[in-house]
Amino acid sequence: MVGVVIKDNSSRAFNTAEVLKGYLRSRDIEYLILPSRQGEIERSIREKIPACDFAVAIGGDGTLLFAARVFSQYGIPIAGINLGGLGFITEFRETEVVECVECFVSSLHSYEERMMIDISVIREGASCFQSTGLNDVVINTGGISRLLELEVSSGNRFIGAYRADGIIVSTPTGSTAYSLSAGGPILEPTTEAFVICPICPHSLGARPLVVPPREDITVRILSTQRKVIITVDGQVAFDVQDGDIVRVLRSETVTKLISLGNRSFYDIVREKLAWKG
Repeated sequence: MVGVVIKDNSSRAFNTAEVLKGYLRSRDIEYLILPSRQGEIERSIREKIPACDFAVAIGGDGTLLFAARVFSQYGIPIAGINLGGLGFITEFRETEVVECVECFVSSLHSYEERMMIDISVIREGASCFQSTGLNDVVINTGGISRLLELEVSSGNRFIGAYRADGIIVSTPTGSTAYSLSAGGPILEPTTEAFVICPICPHSLGARPLVVPPREDITVRILSTQRKVIITVDGQVAFDVQDGDIVRVLRSETVTKLISLGNRSFYDIVREKLAWKG
């Protein structure tokens, strides 16, 4: 069975999905349709997800991030179909939607494993929120332009205190997302590392930091009298309070992306960032 995630409210995604469904029907291959970014997945659909052999995410990086949280927990590989946006994670073009399925069925593909992160919020010694992400976790004031007071540690080692609009802890995959816009480095996506990137820090000495993922990253919230939220992959949000600790650690779950080996990560970066050469 093929899981098909379709970007909501996109006629291009819908049309591409129709091409894919026509191909699957012609080969008598079952498929399961999941609109992206919906609320709670219906029970009847959720129960069928573990039976999928692989998944196709039709849209952009956001659609693939949603698919990663749904399918990766079952070890189901994902092919990302990019519909023309920035798309650092989605390797295939919309004209290749049938080709990627044919290559999977014929075992002519390879997998690229991407590190994921587990995020939890500790409040008064107990966990009050848990999530898993492929890209990043962002801590900020949800659009209100006020500085936050944050303390960051790696394991038992104190890294530093930050006064900033917020902070991003990203995976190598997420290094080309919000972290890149905030001045963070680009990491090759199979690198084993976290990127800690302050957002508009008050001190010019506060720079992005790349650390190994052997230990968890903890961020203590010290700000008071303002709304602070964390956002996982730009899609799952939770309100945090003064004194809460946001804990980020390497997940045992990985996202398996289907690749044909036709385009390297550096090919994609050169194309998307318009590098010459």
